[in-house]
Amino acid sequence: MTISTSSGAVRPVGVRSRTALPARGLAAFLLVAFGWSWGTWWLGPLVADAGDPGVLMALVIVGGFGPAIAAVGVSAVTGGGAEIARLLRRFDPRRHGGVRPYLWAVIVFAALLLTVPAAAALGASVDADGLAGAFVSLPGMILLVAFAGGGNEELGWRGFVLPRLQQALSPLAASVVLGLIWAIWHAPLWSLPGTSQSNLSFPVYTVLVIAISVVLTHVFNASSGGLIPVVAVHTSVNVAAGVAAQALGESRDLDQTLVMVALALAVLVFTRGRLRFPRAASISTPSGEHHEHR
Repeated sequence: MTISTSSGAVRPVGVRSRTALPARGLAAFLLVAFGWSWGTWWLGPLVADAGDPGVLMALVIVGGFGPAIAAVGVSAVTGGGAEIARLLRRFDPRRHGGVRPYLWAVIVFAALLLTVPAAAALGASVDADGLAGAFVSLPGMILLVAFAGGGNEELGWRGFVLPRLQQALSPLAASVVLGLIWAIWHAPLWSLPGTSQSNLSFPVYTVLVIAISVVLTHVFNASSGGLIPVVAVHTSVNVAAGVAAQALGESRDLDQTLVMVALALAVLVFTRGRLRFPRAASISTPSGEHHEHR
């Protein structure tokens, strides 16, 4: 099926939905997001005492808001208040999808925690006190990660970038591209002593992030572009990794990568590669608005 635009060109009506948007502003987003984050993580230690754990955490947190700042800023420039409002509506809890997208937070958390008994079975030592302390501090860890330790990135990555990538690429390709961008964005953290990344293998970490990206794309699409379940799953990944690290005394990045790759493959098989990308068709009008046809 095709439609004629105001310019006389004939466009096909593709499989598009409110999870997909025109790519306008994507380059500007990346420039601002990387500029803010990399500037903070690389220049910050030059003017602050990065050897102080409190200062280091502050730098990591401030830099982590780069994607959110870029999403709001570019939205304001390209579409004004209306575009910002559309972006923020992704946090509307009334998005479609019900409770099923949220179940992935539980699935991911449980699957990653299984790396602890698996490591113990292979001879690793489990610190019972560390594990107990991690569970006692769990509520605080969840809040910190959701609002300032990873979940805060999602307004940019899944709220702004993913819908635009899915306009041009398949859901799987969009997930891989975003995963690569996401991993590279973290790169300066390897130069900051004391960060969780500084003890990880970057290639393994990249595979891990791509696998997480696939799962998050599925969750995003399953909730019709909602960000609350996406933040919940992102939070569960980081918190579970933190709990496992406290229990085992080290980060088991390879174990976590294998778990997330298995979950990503399961999602791809279950959804036949579509990652729940909606089948609603939409037509781009001359004004750039998207009208959905269900």
